[in-house]
Amino acid sequence: MKKLIKIGFLLFIVAITTAVSCPGPKPEPPEPPDPVVVKSAERILFESSTNIGLYIKGSCVLEYDDDLFQQAYSSARKTYRIQTDDQNKYMHINYTESIPSEVDQETVCRITYRLAEEEETMLIVKFIVLKVSDGNLWLWNELQKTGVVVPQQSV
Repeated sequence: MKKLIKIGFLLFIVAITTAVSCPGPKPEPPEPPDPVVVKSAERILFESSTNIGLYIKGSCVLEYDDDLFQQAYSSARKTYRIQTDDQNKYMHINYTESIPSEVDQETVCRITYRLAEEEETMLIVKFIVLKVSDGNLWLWNELQKTGVVVPQQSV
């Protein structure tokens, strides 16, 4: 009988040890936030902007000023350009697809810009229209945190 109790006790210890050492169910990883629902800080800054220009990571890096800049657009060529009078700073947008005009439309643009002499940058960006207001379009790319505000007549 003592032997039976000893074996029962040992089996009980083995069962408890096994139960404690077994991992529990794996928790499901959390779903990534929906970029449409959760707006980045950069997007919030961009949406509150009012000036025509190029915005990168929430900051306006090239802002159109009527006294210092010229602007040109061509619907036939699907282009829009702003540049300083001395052409040291500029932004040239070429719509490679259809030109958007309404909220939630998407378009791909090739943007060439220069902020300082001999420093030209080219981006190819897929934008979505976030806002149409006061004769302007707000085009935004969440992944690159890049946006442009352009006059609606340029499209």
